[in-house]
Amino acid sequence: MRHDSGNYDELMRLTSSRRSDAASSYQFGRNEKFSADQTKFLEKVFVGFSEAVITQLAPLLQAKFQMELLTIVPRSYHSYLNSLPDPTPIMVFRLEPEVQGFIDIDFNLAFALFERLMGGKGQPPREEMRPYFTDLEKAVLQKPLSRILEAYGEAWKDVKTVKAQFGSLEFNPMAVHISSPSELMVIVPFQAEIASAGGLINVCLPFRYLRDCIPKASFDEFMLSRETTVPQTQQQMAPIFAKNLEGAKVPIAVTLGRAELLFQELMTIEVGDTIRLDTEIRQPLRVKVNNRTKFLGHPGIKDGKLACKVSRVLQEGDEDFDE
Repeated sequence: MRHDSGNYDELMRLTSSRRSDAASSYQFGRNEKFSADQTKFLEKVFVGFSEAVITQLAPLLQAKFQMELLTIVPRSYHSYLNSLPDPTPIMVFRLEPEVQGFIDIDFNLAFALFERLMGGKGQPPREEMRPYFTDLEKAVLQKPLSRILEAYGEAWKDVKTVKAQFGSLEFNPMAVHISSPSELMVIVPFQAEIASAGGLINVCLPFRYLRDCIPKASFDEFMLSRETTVPQTQQQMAPIFAKNLEGAKVPIAVTLGRAELLFQELMTIEVGDTIRLDTEIRQPLRVKVNNRTKFLGHPGIKDGKLACKVSRVLQEGDEDFDE
């Protein structure tokens, strides 16, 4: 998180300077604010959110993608909505039956995102290009936006279970009505870079909703309790890892035997010559996994192919184990 963006002028620039043709008011009389512990919780969640978005979108875009939390800004809903230019891509989503939020993206950034999805270089639109998206282009944008919502739920997993449901994709800020004009909201801006374009991605959520989501315990006590439950979590994940490992492929080789020849003898070998190995015909063969002897077996044929029937599984301490 950038701590050099905390002064008032910078915060107002990040959240209101994008619309210079209209003035907006801010209710300075409000005394609602987060405590130091609550702020730490939110910073942890939204830093995790930015990391989860990168994880979700980087493989999809196959291009440079960065996203960094800047700060956390409380602001009235009416004031912030009026600061957004028209058009601005706004994804509205529902968190609870009576709670909604939205994520707005700078138009240039959204255009670069769309262009990259279509195989372009991920550049902002040229000045002569139309400042809007067609219905087909909006449908394409919903795929990466849905991944952003998945990342939002993932960011909250250590605190509470959150399921963000896609509502709509709007481009006119005045068409977005998720709260009363005087409702205090929390604006969380992120500086993002996609290929050749950069801009802001902002999360807008109700203040009271976030305040109720934050655990009542202190941040340090909460993190300490999470650390003590890590071994149990790892134990729960072990079967999942084991299941994934079952599908992994490992190389197996069967050694028929060895022989040592003089270089002069090697140079005179012709077709039909016999090389005598150091293995007796009744002696079991060594079955190696990743070049380590793990089994003993005997050669044979199965389904018309050469095969080796395992006669013994070597255990640690056996003479032939892990040769």
